[in-house]
Amino acid sequence: MKRSFFLGFFLSFLLAVAMSAAAQPALPLTFRTLTTEQGLSENSVYCMAQDPRGFLWLGTQDGLNRYDGASFKVLRNDPQVEGSLSSNFVLSMAVDKQGFLWVGTGGGGLNRYNPITGRFQVFKHEDGRPGTLADNFVRAVFCDRIGQIWAGTEGGLHRFDSKTGRFQLFQHPVATTANVRRNSVRAITQDAAGQIWVGTGAGQLSRLDVAAGQLQARPNWQAPSGITTLCVDQANGLWVGTEVHGLRFLSLSKGHEELVYRHEPGHAGSLSSDAVRSVLEDTQGRLWVGTDEGLHQLDRVSNTFAPYRAQLGRPHMLPENTVQALFQDRNGQIWVGTEGGVASFMPRPATFTTVPITPRPDPVWAVCEDKSGRLWAGTQESGLVCYNPATGQRQEYRHRPGAANSLSENFIRALCFDLRGQLWVGTQRSGLDCLDPATGKVRHFAHNPADPTSLSDNAIRAIALDPTGQLWISTENGLNLFDPNTGRSTVYRDKPLTPKASFGTNYIRMSFRDRQGRLWVGTGGGGLCLLDPRTGLCKPYRNVPGQPRSLSSNFVRGIVQDRAGTLWIGTEGGGLNRLDDAEKGLFTTFREPQGLPNDVVYALLPDRQGNLWLSTNKGIAHFSPTTLQVRTYDMRDGLAQDEFNAGSQWAGSDGRLYFGGITGLITFRPGGVPVNQTAPPVVFTGFRKFNQQVRLDTSITERRTLRLGPRENFFSIEFAALNFQLPSKNSFMYRLRGFDEDWIEAGARHEATYTNLDPGTYLFQVRAANNDGVWNQKGATLKIVVTPPWYQTWWFRVLASWLLIGLLFLAYRVRVRQLLALERVRHNIARDLHDDMGSTLSSIGILSTLARNHQHQNRPEQATQLLDQISESSRRMLDSMDDIVWAINPAHDSMEAVLSRMRIFASDVLEARGIDFSFTVAPDVQGLRLEMRARREFFLLYKESVNNLAKYAQCEEARIHLDYQYNRLTLTVEDNGVGFDPKDPAKGGGNGLTNMRARAAALRGQLDIVTAPGQGTKLELSVPLKAA
Repeated sequence: MKRSFFLGFFLSFLLAVAMSAAAQPALPLTFRTLTTEQGLSENSVYCMAQDPRGFLWLGTQDGLNRYDGASFKVLRNDPQVEGSLSSNFVLSMAVDKQGFLWVGTGGGGLNRYNPITGRFQVFKHEDGRPGTLADNFVRAVFCDRIGQIWAGTEGGLHRFDSKTGRFQLFQHPVATTANVRRNSVRAITQDAAGQIWVGTGAGQLSRLDVAAGQLQARPNWQAPSGITTLCVDQANGLWVGTEVHGLRFLSLSKGHEELVYRHEPGHAGSLSSDAVRSVLEDTQGRLWVGTDEGLHQLDRVSNTFAPYRAQLGRPHMLPENTVQALFQDRNGQIWVGTEGGVASFMPRPATFTTVPITPRPDPVWAVCEDKSGRLWAGTQESGLVCYNPATGQRQEYRHRPGAANSLSENFIRALCFDLRGQLWVGTQRSGLDCLDPATGKVRHFAHNPADPTSLSDNAIRAIALDPTGQLWISTENGLNLFDPNTGRSTVYRDKPLTPKASFGTNYIRMSFRDRQGRLWVGTGGGGLCLLDPRTGLCKPYRNVPGQPRSLSSNFVRGIVQDRAGTLWIGTEGGGLNRLDDAEKGLFTTFREPQGLPNDVVYALLPDRQGNLWLSTNKGIAHFSPTTLQVRTYDMRDGLAQDEFNAGSQWAGSDGRLYFGGITGLITFRPGGVPVNQTAPPVVFTGFRKFNQQVRLDTSITERRTLRLGPRENFFSIEFAALNFQLPSKNSFMYRLRGFDEDWIEAGARHEATYTNLDPGTYLFQVRAANNDGVWNQKGATLKIVVTPPWYQTWWFRVLASWLLIGLLFLAYRVRVRQLLALERVRHNIARDLHDDMGSTLSSIGILSTLARNHQHQNRPEQATQLLDQISESSRRMLDSMDDIVWAINPAHDSMEAVLSRMRIFASDVLEARGIDFSFTVAPDVQGLRLEMRARREFFLLYKESVNNLAKYAQCEEARIHLDYQYNRLTLTVEDNGVGFDPKDPAKGGGNGLTNMRARAAALRGQLDIVTAPGQGTKLELSVPLKAA
C-alpha cells in the first residue's frame, strides 16, 4: 500500500513537473505592437487581411486601416463622400482573387473595396428584394479556393454571384430553426475536399449542401455556446472555437475523432480561458489560439498549451490579453489583434536573449566561461556572479566589509582564468583579486608605492592570459606582466623621452596577442601600440590629422584578429579600423557612413563563420570582413538594451556570443540570427501638392503616370516598402530621372519632395531595402509629366512657327509691294519727267532754235515772243518738278502738309486774279494720311481744278471745302462764274477735265461736276480713305 502510494505520488510529481515545463513558452517570442499612438484608428482589432500588393488591412470599431509598414491610412464612413465605407464598425474581411477587399461591418452590410479607384461598393439588405443580404450585420467573410465570396450574417450564409451582383442565401431547414441564432453565421471555412463549413451563434457546426440549397447541421454535434471561429489545419482537422466552452477539434478525415480543450484551474498547460476568439495554424503547422486571457501555442504531442500574455513593463509582450483575431502574412509574420492594439511576431525563438545573471538590471562589465560551461559575470553593483545555463543556478561573490575572504569591491571590470583554473578579478578601484572557484577563497593584490614589483595601479581595466601562464594586467597607470605564482609585476609605462617608441599615455585599456605572437596594446589616448616585452619599446600607431589612412581614433576599445590574419581595431569615436600595412601604419576605417550603427565600438568578437560582431552605443553590428557589409541589431530586434560596455564580451564554447551592457548580459547564436532575404515590394502611398494631400481618381498605388500643371511645381511623393519585419529599419533610395543626376540615399525617410521643375517628362524611381539590407533593385517607377504653360506647348510653338513664317512671308510680300510701289513711283516719275519735262524741254529746244533763227534774220519781235514762250515752258517745268519732289517726300504724308500746300496754291493762283475765296476743312480731315501716290494724284487733281477755275470761270468768289464722313474724303471746289455746257467740255477746260477724271479713277474715287451756262461750276471729288 505504501509502495503504491509513493509510486502514485512520484508519478503525480513527474506529471506536475511535465505540465509545468509544458506551460513554459515553447518559443521565447518577441512581440511588436502598433496602437493609436502609431496611427491605428482604434485599438480594438477584429480582423486582418493582406492584399496582393502586400498592404496589411486591419478592421477596428472605428474604421478600416491600411498599414504599409510606416503609417496607417484610415478609411471611414463619410456621408458626404460617395463610395466611402458604409460603417466604421469592421468585423470581418477577405481578399478575392481579383484583389478586391471585402469588408463585413456591424450594421452597414458588406463592402467591396476597389484598390484602383479607392471606392467602396456597398451591398445591404433591401426589404422585399431577393438577392440582397438577409441582414446587415456581417460577422464573417470568406473567399474559397475557386474565388467565390461567402458572407455570414445574422440571417444565414450568402454566396455572391459576381456576374449578377446578387447573393444566394443558405439557411438551416425550418424545422431546425427554433433557435434563431442557428442561422447567425459567425465563422466560415473550407475543408480539403472543398466543403464549406459554418459555425453559428447557437453553437451549431454545419456544412453546406449546395444541391439542397441548405445548411446541414452536423448530427450529434452541438457546442454548448456560440461558435466564434473555425480553422481547418493541414491534416484536414477542424478546430472550433467557442464563446465560453473552450476549443474543440474534429478530424474530418477520420470523421469521429473529437477533442475538447478547456481551461482547467491548477493545470498550467491548459487554456487560460474558455473564451476562444481566434485560431490559426501557421505555415509550419503550429497551432495558435487566441482567448480572452492571451495567446496560446498548442503542443500537439502533450496536448498542452504554452501561454503568451501581456505583462506590465514588458514592451516585447502582448499589449493586451483579449486576442480577437490571428493572421499570418506572406512573409510568415503572425499578427495578433487585441483590444489594446495589434501585435506581431515571427514564430521562431527570440534571437537575442538576456542571461538572468542578476534578478534586476545591472551593468555587466566583464564575462568569461569556465571549463564546465558556467558563466562568470562581473557586474557594477552585484559583484561577481556565477551562472549555470544548464540548471539556471546562480551564485554571487560580493565584497563584505571586514571579511578578508571576500572581493575587494563589487564593481568588477575584468575577468580571466589562468592555466590552473584560478579566476582573476579586476576591480574598478581596488586592485586585483584571485578567486579559487573550488574553495571560494580570495586573495588580494594591490598597488604598493613602496614596492616597484607590485601592481602599477588599482584601477584594473583588462586581464589577458599570456601563453607562458603570466597575466597581462591593463590599468589606468601602465601595463603589468603579472606572475600568478609570485604576485610580482613587470611594469611597462609611457616613456615621454622616446615618444616614437612609447605608449603615449599610461592609460592602458587592453592587450591582445595575435597568432603571430605579436603583443598589441590598446590605450586610452595614445592609440594602438605594438610592444616588444623584451625591450619595453613599442611601435605606436596614432591618428594623424589630415591623413585618412592613419588610425581613426587614439582611444582603442577592442582588438581582434580574423581567420585571414587581419587585425581589426575598435575605437571610441572612430569606428572600426582594419590594419592594412603594419610597417607603413596604413588603416582602412569603417564608420557610420559605411553602415555601422555608431562610431563607438566597445568590443569585438569573431564567430565561427569568420564574421565579426561589434557592440556599440546603438546596438550590435554584424560585419563581414570579406564583403564589408554590415547588418545592425538594436532593441527593435529584441535586444534588451542598445548601449554596451567596453571590454565586456565572450565567445562561448558552444558558439554562443556574449556581450555585456548597461542592463545585463546579452547572448545569441550567430548562426541563429535570421536574415530576411525577401526583397520588399515597393509601392507609392501618397501624393501631396503644396503640402496638401491630393485625392486622385485612381489610387497612387495603381497609377503609372501623374500629370501636373505648369504651376503645380511643389509636390511630394510618398512611398513604402511592404516589409513588416522591423519596418522602421527599411531604407530607401530614389531619383527623378531628368532632374537628379544620382540616386539619393533617403535612409528611413519615405517621401521625396521636389520644387520648380521645368516642364517636361520625368521618371521617378524608388528602391527599398528590408530590415536586413536586402534591396529591391527594380523598385517602383512613376512617370511624371509637368505640362508647360500654353505659350510653351507644342501646338503653340507650331502655331507660333507658322505665324512667324506667315509674318515673314507677309513682311516679304509687303517688302516686295514696297519695292514694286517704289518701282512704280520711279516709273511714274520717269514717265512724268518724260511726259512733262521731256515734251517741255523738246518745245523749249524747238522754240530756242526758232528764236535764234529769227534773231539771225533780224526779226526781234518774233524772237522776243518765242523767248516768252520758252520762259513760260520753263516755269511750268519747274512747277511740275516741284510737285514731283513734294509728292515723294515722306514728310508730306500727313494731311496737314497736304492742306497747307493746297491752301498756299489756292492763295497764289486765285488772289493773283482778284478772286475772293474760302478754304475750309472739317475737323475729322486733320488726322488723315495719304500715301505718296494718292497724295500726288489728289493734289494734282485739286491743282487742275483750281487752275481751270482761275482760267475759265470768270468768277468773283470761290469756295474750297474738305470733309470726311463714312470713310470717304470729299473735296468740293465751287465758283460763281459763267459755268459751261457739260455737253461742250472744251469750254470748261477741255483736256483738264479729262485729266481730272483719270486721276479720280486712279484714286478709286468719284468725280462729279455740276455746271450750266451762267450758273457757276461745282466740282466734287469723293475718295475712299480709312482713318489712320
